[in-house]
Amino acid sequence: MKAFVQTAVGKFEERDLPTPEAGPGEVVLRVRAAVTCGTDLKLLARGHAKVSLPVTMGHEACGEIVELGEGVTDFQLGERVVPGVSGPCGVCADCRAGRANLCPTAHADRTWGAFAEFLRVPAGVVRSNLHRVPEGVADDVAAFLDPLASVLHGWNRLGSPAPQKVVIYGAGALGLLWAATAKSRGVGAIVVGRNHARLEFAARYGAEVVDVSSSPASGISADAAVDCTGDPKVWELLPSLVRPAGRVLLFGGCAPGATATWDAALLHYSEISLIGAFHSTPEEARSALAALSSGEIDPRPLLTSTGSLGDLPRFLETQSRGEGIRYAVLAS
Repeated sequence: MKAFVQTAVGKFEERDLPTPEAGPGEVVLRVRAAVTCGTDLKLLARGHAKVSLPVTMGHEACGEIVELGEGVTDFQLGERVVPGVSGPCGVCADCRAGRANLCPTAHADRTWGAFAEFLRVPAGVVRSNLHRVPEGVADDVAAFLDPLASVLHGWNRLGSPAPQKVVIYGAGALGLLWAATAKSRGVGAIVVGRNHARLEFAARYGAEVVDVSSSPASGISADAAVDCTGDPKVWELLPSLVRPAGRVLLFGGCAPGATATWDAALLHYSEISLIGAFHSTPEEARSALAALSSGEIDPRPLLTSTGSLGDLPRFLETQSRGEGIRYAVLAS
């Protein structure tokens, strides 16, 4: 099969690989749609401590089951499905406490390799985090399940009461999904960014926008602030953009070894909460698929272009320059 493989930091190439076979509990998908992601670019630019190279690229996909491994009885050949990245065990202390995103074995075998003709879905994912796609939901829409599930996890981490106004720092695809979900929840959103075209998309989702390409953000006072940049300097800035008792969600992942510091007096005397957010749970993935299926969240405006697998290098190069938002590779 044809696949794109990252061979080293900054390097990837198209290869002919053996078509994967389904082991016990696994399934193999014919990839129908795979969507580019900021994580793809980060992995390419700097690698990742938990992703060994070489690796077949991509992890946001919708596919059709073409092979069932021994013991798989809950799915059938020909079904359209979208896999989560991780497969929580369901029995550890974190899983039992509702923190399946923190399951210590969930990432032992990830769903990875979506930029290929076929994709193996690990047994843990098949067991707990593989989702049927309802009729009428387009393949490229269903492939947004993973990022939307992460955003829903972020909302859950913010807790209650729900903020009436939230600052979303960063106007990439995830920041725009935050704006879309804020609109669906009746929460006022302010999207802060530097890319004028992306800020226009945020405005389409009903958000106020603040362009910081020439001057820093100021004069903002919200109930909560969310980082969608993965920039430690933004992490440090966000407490100044919330009211007393405000919540700061550290949603964007920083580079390995990054550190951030805060004004202790501001955090203490204003009772500002710093909240981490990582990944999502299978339950949040199901909620994401329901939102995509109902049309409550429509990610299609975020797709700048679609093409074939051979277009991936062009898509990644264009996205790395900050042009467009997301790109979808569709099966021919």
